This record gives sequence, structure tokens and C-alpha cells, in this order.
Amino acid sequence: MVGLSRSKTYMVDQAAPKDKFNIVYWLVILVGFGVLLPWNMFITISPEYYVNYWFKQNGEETWYSKEFMGSLTIASQLPNAAINIANLFIIIAGPLIYRVFAPVCFNIFNLSVILILVIFFEPAFEMMRWFFWTTLGIAVSINFSNGLYENSVYGVFADFPHTYIGALLIGNNICGLLITFVKIGVTFFLYNAPRLVAIVYFSISLAILLVCAFALFFITKQDFYHYHHQKGMEVREKAETERPSPSILWNTFKNCYGQLFNVWFCFAVTLTIFPVMMTVTTRGKNGFLDKIMSENDEIYTLFTSFLVFNLFATIGSIVASKIHWPTPRFLSLAIIARAAFIPIFFFCNYRVETRAFPVFFDNTDIFVIAGITMSFTHGYLSALAMGYTPSVVPSHYSRFAAQLSVCVLMIGLLTGGLWAVIIENVVDKPNIF
Repeated sequence: MVGLSRSKTYMVDQAAPKDKFNIVYWLVILVGFGVLLPWNMFITISPEYYVNYWFKQNGEETWYSKEFMGSLTIASQLPNAAINIANLFIIIAGPLIYRVFAPVCFNIFNLSVILILVIFFEPAFEMMRWFFWTTLGIAVSINFSNGLYENSVYGVFADFPHTYIGALLIGNNICGLLITFVKIGVTFFLYNAPRLVAIVYFSISLAILLVCAFALFFITKQDFYHYHHQKGMEVREKAETERPSPSILWNTFKNCYGQLFNVWFCFAVTLTIFPVMMTVTTRGKNGFLDKIMSENDEIYTLFTSFLVFNLFATIGSIVASKIHWPTPRFLSLAIIARAAFIPIFFFCNYRVETRAFPVFFDNTDIFVIAGITMSFTHGYLSALAMGYTPSVVPSHYSRFAAQLSVCVLMIGLLTGGLWAVIIENVVDKPNIF
């Protein structure tokens, strides 16, 4: 039997309780979007608030302004990757949901500290050193929390129907979309007010994170949640796979390596193109959009890169919750085909000032159409791959498959970043081949 609460039990083969009004589904979307919001806001505000406002002295570069973004990358990627791997093996008493709820609470604390620093401290050269290292320390803390959260939350909802994994991805994409709208708003209405912009960004993040904490608490009180959670626990106990081990992870990998490849390659291709290639592609000359788009380069990039990607990736992930095609067997064909987007964007107006290769697509219309297609297919196919991964393994391995998919996702992000750097170095060297 599967326990729901102290007063209610279900037989394993009995129909699962319904998700009334899809309330758990909508709350999972909220959690997927809200918990990653603080770090995305942090990254978005960093060039304007930290680099230009805090670490430059009278507009002049300092060691702190030069080193901050590179140091921030290390402070984000290493803790995130480390905790994702460690979380597969760490055994903590109690349900995995604890590892979801704890990072949310910890990031509420982190955001509160950031807001205090923003409100009560102003730039001064003698304060740069401690502010620099304090900020990086907070970044490490946020990313440890995010890594633990992201790896754990996919493990939790792997026991649910696969549309709930899709709900997390929808939430992740909505997060990027919201940040784009906020960025557009502050570009128009809070121009040249970095401190106020930082307060707005971090206040929004803190408010939404508090809502997410209540949403998680509410989810754990639903019969629908308890049924699927307890059923997954019982399946793993019967198969003696409730505790992770290298052999269990290896058996899981052997059952889902095809879908893990799909997750890795989908994110690697996308991160090669967005944001690095798209955001440094300048306007063309002959297209319809070239005639009507704003002359302001920042607004042009916001609309043609950030808005296009985040909007259509969100739409793609929503469509994937309704349409499940291609099947797991043939999904890799569609995902491999997306590699064609890399040369398409390479031959747009990418780094026109320094490139040594010819431009074939000197037209913003083509650039935007390619961006829409790339973004939609990313949202759609990544949602299918993440949803298929726990479903193609025996049910007692599903949680581990979901957690492996998150680790592979992180590797895909790192791979895409590496490919983007290689392409940056290729584009202005005519004799490299």
C-alpha cells in the first residue's frame, strides 16, 4: 500500500488521485520559474551595477571591474557542477523534497543580504576589495543552492507523470522571459540609474522566491503529491534502489544514454548560439525589420535576441506538454539536425567589425526567423528529451535518470560555452583551416 497521510492510504494499483484544477502542475511551473530567478537577475544586473557602477572609478577600469565577470563565471559554474555530481551520491535522511525546499530558504537569506548591501552601501575605492569578495561569496552560495535545487527537483518530479518535468522546463523558460520584459522596462524608464535598477531586480526576485517557498509547502500537502511520492519510494524499496550507488547510476545510464545524449547536444547547440553569437550579431541592411527596428543597439539586441529566444523557447516547451513527437527512438534525429543552426548564425552579421569570413545573410529578417526557429525547437525538443529520460528506464531508476539528465544538462551548458569561445576565435582568422 502507498501511504498518503496518517488517515488515508491507497493501493498501488488503485487509480491515482487527480490533480484538482491542475493546481500542482501550475505550482510546479511557478517553482520552476521562481527559484532560478535570483541568479538570472544577478547575471543580468552584473555588468551595469557591479562592473560599471561599483568597480569602475570615475569611469576608468580597475582590476576589480576587469576581473569581476570572469570571476563570477567561475564562482557560478564550479559550485553548480560540483553539487550536481555530489547530490547523486549524498544520502540525507528524509524525502528528496527537503533538498528542494532548503535551497529556496537559503536563497531567501542570500537575496536579503544582497538587498541590504545595495540599499546601505555606495561605491568607494577603499570598499571595492571587500565588496568584490563578498559578492563572489554570495554568488558561490546562490549557485550551490541552485545546483542542489535543480538536481533534486527533477528527481522529485520524476515520480510524477512526465508532463510535470515539462512544467519545470516551462517555468525555467518563463523565468528568462520575465527577465527580458523587466530589462526592456528598465531600459526605457530607469536608464542610467543602476542602484535603483538593482533594488528593483532583487526586490522582485525576493518577493517571487517567498511565493515559491509557500508554493512548495502547499504542493507537499496535496494528496496527488503524496501518492506519487510514496509510490516511487515503494517501487525503489522493492527493487532495493532507494539508496544511490555507482552500480545503480551505471545501470540507469545504460538504460537512458540515448536520451542523455539528446539533452546534452540540445543544450550544447543552443548555448553555442545564444546568447554569445546572437547578442553580437548586428542589424542588416535589406530586410523589412531593418527599416522599422529602433536605431538603439541595446533595444535592437533586447528584441531580436533576448525576447525572441525566451518567448519562443517558452512557447516550444508549452507545445511539448501537449504534443510528444518525435518518439524517444527518433528524437535524436531532430536534435542532431539543429546543429545546422550554428553555420546559419555564423554567416549572419556575426562580429562584422572583425570577421574574416563573408556574410551570406545580411538581413535581419533571416536572422530573426532563424532565431525563432532555433528557440522554438530548443524549448520543444529539450522538454521532450528531459521528459523522456526518466520514462525510458525501469520505474525504480526514474529518479536517478532525472538527476543524471540535469548533470548532463550542465555539461551541455559548459560544452556550448566552449564551442562559442572556439567560434569567436575562428571567425576573425581567415587561414585557420
